[in-house]
Amino acid sequence: MIPFPSSSEYATFYANYIRLIGQFIKDNEVEDIVNILSKQGEKTKEMFSKFSEEEALYKYAEEKWSIKELLGHMIDTEQIMAYRALSFYRGERQSLAGFNENEYVREANFDTIPFADLLERYQVVRASSVALFKSFDAKETARVGEANHNPMSVRALVYMIAGHEIHHLNILEERYVR
Repeated sequence: MIPFPSSSEYATFYANYIRLIGQFIKDNEVEDIVNILSKQGEKTKEMFSKFSEEEALYKYAEEKWSIKELLGHMIDTEQIMAYRALSFYRGERQSLAGFNENEYVREANFDTIPFADLLERYQVVRASSVALFKSFDAKETARVGEANHNPMSVRALVYMIAGHEIHHLNILEERYVR
């Protein structure tokens, strides 16, 4: 089981994502994060599967992302964070580059990709992340690397992936579901 990270293991702007995992804490014990990610993947697939191709183009405001773009952003972020976790777990000493989420979404043209293909890609990425994180030794997840000039532990990245997804699922429910 991958331990919950301390606040010293990640930059403060990730705190809100990691805080969202608090709903999985019972009696000061966190449910296994790999199980959380696995279950979360099923919930996310179910939530997004409710939208038709046309509905997936919906934006709740002009300058906001469509549902397709939101899902694409979640996929991109998970792939980047899983890569960072793998890199730090393997002992990478170089600082990894940051990324601009808005530029990534703009350049991806997610709205032109069939929604079913995006959903399939999400499932593949999540299955890959779960398989990777299952292979990690819990003690070694305390390893720290640097990304975007910020230190971050492997385990903080794993928890951040789950918290980031909770954040966006909350937005999906609050602002996109009509």
